[in-house]
Amino acid sequence: MPRPVELILFDIDGTLLSAFGAGFHSLAQAFDEVFSRSDAANRFSPHWFAGRNDMWILREVAIAAGISASDYEVGYARLEATYLRRLQENLPGWTGATLLPGVAGLLDALEAHRHRPGLGIVTGNLEQGARIKLGHFGIANRFEVGGYGSDAVEREVTARLARERFERRRGRSIDPEAVLIVGDTIHDIAAARACGYRVAAVTTGTTSRADLEQAGPDLLLADLSDPAPILRLLPA
Repeated sequence: MPRPVELILFDIDGTLLSAFGAGFHSLAQAFDEVFSRSDAANRFSPHWFAGRNDMWILREVAIAAGISASDYEVGYARLEATYLRRLQENLPGWTGATLLPGVAGLLDALEAHRHRPGLGIVTGNLEQGARIKLGHFGIANRFEVGGYGSDAVEREVTARLARERFERRRGRSIDPEAVLIVGDTIHDIAAARACGYRVAAVTTGTTSRADLEQAGPDLLLADLSDPAPILRLLPA
């Protein structure tokens, strides 16, 4: 029998909330302000961004826009700061930004469980960007650890760092099999497998159910409206 889950790591965009348009618009504004390339991000479809790391996205967008490596290196700090400032400005009035179905109820149920698991984040968002998004919906303080896009480019590295941070907080190690990632892309599933974690995939993002199913998650859910499948993974 698999070990009961002790730590649940949630992806953000497409899993906990939907604010993708705000991020894309903020990125476009940042490239325009820093490099005068307002169309830089338009070379990519919205699906391309799903599950990617922000540092990697910024670099790839710059390459596609023809921005030289030296110019990008010089301008990166300003680009990142401008993106985060624009995201902070854009989210409050962004039409369609929403917490996804079942998220609040699932977090409540996990926190009320007598064997309450640790709750954390594993995301491609820069740490400050993640806090801006979670804070906008009032759930930032519900997660005690995280692995972020500002930690590393590879999703499996951020997932491992999140577990290690949780272990340091608790003063003990936990078996990788006792960690569950909840995400909406094949990148979340691949990261979980690389770390030896279990994974629940939800179809609330831009990845099709067929593609998620092919990647082989332990659970495949339409959304998080029914907390029971995840609660069943906790100690009895």
